[in-house]
Parts: sequence; C-alpha cells; structure tokens
Amino acid sequence: MRSSIAFVLTAAALLPAVAAAAPAERSFSRDGHTYVYTMSANDDGTTLIQGHEVGSNARFRLTVDGTRVSGQANGRAVSFRTPQPLAPPAVAAN
Repeated sequence: MRSSIAFVLTAAALLPAVAAAAPAERSFSRDGHTYVYTMSANDDGTTLIQGHEVGSNARFRLTVDGTRVSGQANGRAVSFRTPQPLAPPAVAAN
C-alpha cells in the first residue's frame, strides 16, 4: 500500500488544482486496486490527503508538508519523502 500512497501523491501533484467549497473526491487504480481520496489545505500550509481502498476499505490519512509525508495507512504509521513538493489544493475565494 505504501507504493500506492506514493503514487497518489505523484498523481495529485500532476493534477491541476481546482477551487471548490468542499474537497473533490478523486480516484485512481493501481495493480488491480482502486483508491478514493480527497485533498484539502490545512491552516498551517500542509495538505491533508485522506481516503480508502475500495473493496477492502483500508483507510489512509496523510499530511504532506513540502516533500515530507506522514500519517496512517491501514492502521500503520507511515513516513516518507516525495521527490518533489505536492502543489497545495486551491482554496475557494469568499
């Protein structure tokens, strides 16, 4: 699952940010598994990515700060670096 989470971060970095009132649900498939997740900006400038694997319902909740990622994936603590910073999700203008 760790490589799949890293793939989520890579895919998210390549997707353009879209301003919305609520985080948009996104999904991707890898190695026969489908993952659904949302991204949202935290007040401290970090990005929260949370979601689950469809079918097994294994959940993940990750905080991204620059190239550092930490959080929980399927009940286990994870911490790793990404090759490039994740672009933060756009925040809707009021």
